[in-house]
Amino acid sequence: MSVSTPRGLGINGSKSRMVPRAIAASSGGASFTTTGSPTVSVAVYGGVTYDVYAYTAVGTATLVAGAANRTVTAQVLLIGGGASGGKYAGGGGGAGSVFADVISLKAGTTYTVVVGGGGTGRTTDGVGNVGTATTIAPGYVSHPSVTKSAAGGGGGGAYGIGPGQGGGSGGGGAGGSAGANATGGTASGGYNGGTGASGGVNDGGGGGGGAGGVGGNGATGATGGAGGVGYTWINASTYGGGGGGANATVGTNGLGGSGIGGNGGGIFNGTSGAAGTTNTGSGGGGGGGGTSNSGAGGSGIVIIAIPRFV
Repeated sequence: MSVSTPRGLGINGSKSRMVPRAIAASSGGASFTTTGSPTVSVAVYGGVTYDVYAYTAVGTATLVAGAANRTVTAQVLLIGGGASGGKYAGGGGGAGSVFADVISLKAGTTYTVVVGGGGTGRTTDGVGNVGTATTIAPGYVSHPSVTKSAAGGGGGGAYGIGPGQGGGSGGGGAGGSAGANATGGTASGGYNGGTGASGGVNDGGGGGGGAGGVGGNGATGATGGAGGVGYTWINASTYGGGGGGANATVGTNGLGGSGIGGNGGGIFNGTSGAAGTTNTGSGGGGGGGGTSNSGAGGSGIVIIAIPRFV
């Protein structure tokens, strides 16, 4: 996975100071206004002050640069929505992928952001539902038609129905599935899903791929694979953990990646897969089948951090 990591911004770390602010802020000599009710705060890191806009509501919003004739460089994080796990020896849902880089914000330009939603959990047997992409446009001042995007995750596989699905990070393969359905989904920006164990119907589903690492493989004896680890941004917070794979009968539920992906469920212990954490783009846990449903994927997020010079 190729992710560009920008320098120096500690939003939630010990060196940061979070101060609630009105929606209008002043950065680089230009005021910025928004729609979509982002959380707006001030972060101080290394002696530099940033206005931080965190968009958490799924759907479309805007940030409008003020009229001053100035272009400022912002540090931007996009996380796609995570996928749900599959149900029936289900693989864990894949996490959304990450875009982390700097972009220029030009005064007088309206920037449209879309926060991707997580895939809904499954209550009937089947492969997990995919997450949707998170975007910002324009992505370049000089190329206004360019959109920057972080893809949604791929759904987990299900026994006898389908393999892990491709996405920003791939869904885990189905447990107990000899052949194609045990295969983890491939990633388009994150990491691949793990393979489901294929010795028999009682074997565990694979973990969903994370934004920072591959999903773990399911094991014989019904143990689900762990979700792939997430990606830690410059604010010291982690995003995009993969969902854990389900145990099929008497094994161990797969753990969600980095503590933010949903844990897998299982028939034997009567648990459903857990949901991925909201606004982290993490995958949901796989469902064992029967009353053991799969967990929903976590929604994505957009964070725009603008240096202040006034």
